[in-house]
Amino acid sequence: MMGTIWINSGLGLLAFVVTLATALASNVWLVSLERAGVAFLVFFLAAFPIRWVLTKVTQSPSLPLAKEGEASRKDGQASPDKDKEDKQVEEGEVEEAFSPLSISQMERIRLIEDPTTVAEVVRRLTDE
Repeated sequence: MMGTIWINSGLGLLAFVVTLATALASNVWLVSLERAGVAFLVFFLAAFPIRWVLTKVTQSPSLPLAKEGEASRKDGQASPDKDKEDKQVEEGEVEEAFSPLSISQMERIRLIEDPTTVAEVVRRLTDE
């Protein structure tokens, strides 16, 4: 999670002070103190899920580590294994092994249907 317990305590303390100051204007000090304590507890506990969500949103996905052979190459050329895989993909000889989608693979994807045909099918399905 992002931050520490001090963030939760600070947020709870801020809520405590604000609630106590506003409640003292129209309530007895004991009621004001009770409401401020509840505000501290609610804001202290609410900070945990907020910090967790912020951590998940701001956390960058970890990339898989490069192979030793690829990491040592500095000239930027593709390895022979990669060239072989590209040729197999073009010829359709690839087995069901997982390989992450790269930009060059996305450029080779061709549309199966014409966009106008797809639009007509969608219009027909939405009319029914």
